[in-house]
Order: sequence, then structure tokens, then C-alpha cells
Amino acid sequence: MSTGIGTGLRTTFIIVSLGAGLFVTIATVAAFFGSSWWLFDWFANFRWQLMWFAVAASAVYALTSKGLMTVVFLAAAIVNGFLISPLWLGSQPAGSDSPGVDVVAVDMYGGATDSDRTVTWLYDTDADVIIAAGVGSDRLDALLVEGSDYRFLYKPPEGEAGVAIVAKDDYATTQSATDSPGGPVLTVAVPSGSGTIDIVTGWGLLATSSGNYEALNERLASISAVVQTSENETMVIGSLGATRFTHGMRSLMADADLRDATEGKGYLSTWPVSGFPLIGGWIGAPVDIVLMSSGVTPYSLETGPDIGVGHLPVRVTVGDIVGRN
Repeated sequence: MSTGIGTGLRTTFIIVSLGAGLFVTIATVAAFFGSSWWLFDWFANFRWQLMWFAVAASAVYALTSKGLMTVVFLAAAIVNGFLISPLWLGSQPAGSDSPGVDVVAVDMYGGATDSDRTVTWLYDTDADVIIAAGVGSDRLDALLVEGSDYRFLYKPPEGEAGVAIVAKDDYATTQSATDSPGGPVLTVAVPSGSGTIDIVTGWGLLATSSGNYEALNERLASISAVVQTSENETMVIGSLGATRFTHGMRSLMADADLRDATEGKGYLSTWPVSGFPLIGGWIGAPVDIVLMSSGVTPYSLETGPDIGVGHLPVRVTVGDIVGRN
């Protein structure tokens, strides 16, 4: 009886690990071809998770079957690990002594569990620019209390969800029309150090259909055009609907000559927010991105804390690199 149960469990583990390993391996390869189908590109958002599932599948399959597929699953883990390794092994240019611009960006789509807590945290950051995505036109009104330095630079049309921006000064703000849901691509020109930094942002959900995928590509193409025509140094920040591992985001970084400002900071997951002890910050995906042009660098960059919305906020102080004139 015990032998039969043991054999059955072993067979079950072999089948499950083989199936899971094959799926992860196929998803790992398919993610390289994100330009051909939205689902392939969606897989690319989860390179971190694919790596760990591949590790688990290879370990279980090796212990139960000792088959050659162990090597295939391990190879899939190595490929994904290589792609995410710059998040730890990368670095950023050294910053100068000139003052930086403090920016907070958070995706608030879906509402807040405690609106007072959310707004209080945003106000207390004392950031120069606050960008809230997935909000209605009145969502940040509470920041404009008596005595506050904040004023609206942009708010979405009434009855629509989009991006709202408040700041401590009347920085020049422009918008680039796009038909994608989430509203236009917005640019805030902020004086800093030896020149002006264009803060570019937009908003969109992860592409889970062909329609959303087309909207994502249009959004990223619009951002790319804005950055490439800008005469200033640029920071792109926000929940754009894709991680750095997707086809569209890789194209944006290459075409607009932008680098990921989170490289060297580790795995900064922002969605979904998880309260699991120890591993909570490792479960999600880094969908709230920060990209920078060559003349600026993050003086500081961090995510969190949990402020009661669907994403962790991103806070970054951006300024000149050493030697920028």
C-alpha cells in the first residue's frame, strides 16, 4: 500500500513539474517575440516569476524523474535570471551637487482603502511634483488645502480616469494627443541645476487583449516621439502598462536613448501590493517605471510604502550628472 502511494505521488510530481516546466520554458521563449502577439508580450512582464517557477520545476523534476528536461527547465531559469540581473548589477551615473527635483508617482486606479491616509502621505512627501494615475478629475483636490503650495498642472476630464498632476510651481505643462485609454502623454518642464528636465508621464493598464496591446504601443510610441523631439534632459515616469522587459518598453529605451533608472536598486516590485511577510515585495512586477536620458541621474529612488492603493508609489529625486553643463 505504502509503495503504491509513494509511486503515485512520484508520478504526480513528475507530471506536474513537467507540465509547469514546459509552460514556463515556452513562455520564456515566447516573451522574446512580444511584437507578434499581446500574450507573448504579457509573459515578458513576469520574467522574475518565470525564473523562480523554472527553478522549482527543474528541482522537482530532477528529484523525481532525473530526466533531461531538468536541463531545459534550468536553462529557462538562467535566461530569465540573465535578463533581470541588471536590476542588481547595473549602476547609475554619479550626481552633481546641484539641487534635484523631487517627484512622486503613484497609480491609484481602483480607489483607496483609506483616502485620508493616501492623501496625507502624498502631502507629507513635500515633493515638487506629484503624479497620480488612474484617478478622476477631483481626486487630488484635498492636496490644495489652505496654506498649501500645490496647484494643479493637469487633471483628466470630468467623468474619466487619467493622470492628475500637482506641483509647487506653475511649471510649463504640455500634452500630446493619443487615442489610447488613459488620456494624453504629459510633459512637465521643471528647471533644475544647469537646465530644464522634462518629466514625461502617461497611464495605461497591462495589455490583456489585442486592443489594449495596440493602445500600449501607441502610448509608448507617443512617449518616444516626445522624448526624441525634446531639447531638454528627460525623465519618463509612471505606470505606463508594461515593464522594462516587454518589446514596447525595450523599443522605447533604445529609440529614445533612455536607461532604466532602477538598475542597481534591486527588484522594485510595485504591483500588486502584497502584505506577505518577508516575500511580499518579491511577488509582484515592476510596472511603474523610471527612465532617464544621459544627462540626468537619480539622486535617490525608492518605492513604497503601502498607502492603501493598488500600486506602491515611486519617489525619485532627479538631477544633473557630474559634469553636465
